[in-house]
Amino acid sequence: MFIDKPTVPVQLEVVLDLLYAIRQKSATAESVRALLQPQGLPGLTNKSNQAHLHLNAAKELGLVAEEDEGNLRLNYAVRNDRPTPREAILDAFDRVALGSPDVEPWFGRLYSYVIMQLNDCVPTGEPVRVQLASDFNAGLADHIEKRNPLNSTKLTHYLRWYVYVGLGWFDPMGRFIPDPTERLRRALPNIFSDQRRLDAAPFMSALAVACPELDGGSLFMDMSSGRYDFAARSCSRALAVGLRNLHEDGVIRLECPKDSMGWGLERGGSVRVPGLLDSDRFDRVSLLQRN
Repeated sequence: MFIDKPTVPVQLEVVLDLLYAIRQKSATAESVRALLQPQGLPGLTNKSNQAHLHLNAAKELGLVAEEDEGNLRLNYAVRNDRPTPREAILDAFDRVALGSPDVEPWFGRLYSYVIMQLNDCVPTGEPVRVQLASDFNAGLADHIEKRNPLNSTKLTHYLRWYVYVGLGWFDPMGRFIPDPTERLRRALPNIFSDQRRLDAAPFMSALAVACPELDGGSLFMDMSSGRYDFAARSCSRALAVGLRNLHEDGVIRLECPKDSMGWGLERGGSVRVPGLLDSDRFDRVSLLQRN
């Protein structure tokens, strides 16, 4: 998939913007390439293929369709300038790259593998990332087909896209810090559906369906054997941080009574607010803001 290659999120946005701007005209792969990489562009060579890579990315995400005679068109409707290219890409990523391993088998699973580690940051440095890729490949369950295995080059591309889709950020030292706050924010309408308040168990079940790469999801469970004790009902550090961030932002309300037997947030730090956050385990979650 395109994530394996040196695609850049902002350049994919440019492709979508361009196709929207020329929607009334013919737009073949060659004409788009000529607009994105015109002759005389500094550093352009016969081997430059960024336009090709980003068009393929748009096709694989289902954002662009190729019609008869090679004409390219956006595969989604734009009304009143919405969705923006970024919104369209994020929606497609949630459905295609994170929603299932069928198109991209490692993207979501690698994230799951990383967040279930006690130390879940991904350091800089080639030797460390080579080892991480090797450990990930060795830890794949028997039922998972292992063709086109992960390597450190792909891993570096994945980290860039994780940041873009709201699954983490880079610290000043260049380490990747998992933090799915923005991914969770987008998923909340699907998690709550027509409900405003959910007990911990149904909340976690709905979250697992909406975000398969997070705690309890299908991709997470693919990687969990011997690494994660689901029965302990303790959120990964990444999920705990994401939930606490959304609570602090006033998007959700976590209810953590003193005698709670719900899901633990302790790996994301301990916070106390008398009468609301009286423990590090939540019994219920309320949705305060809808997107």
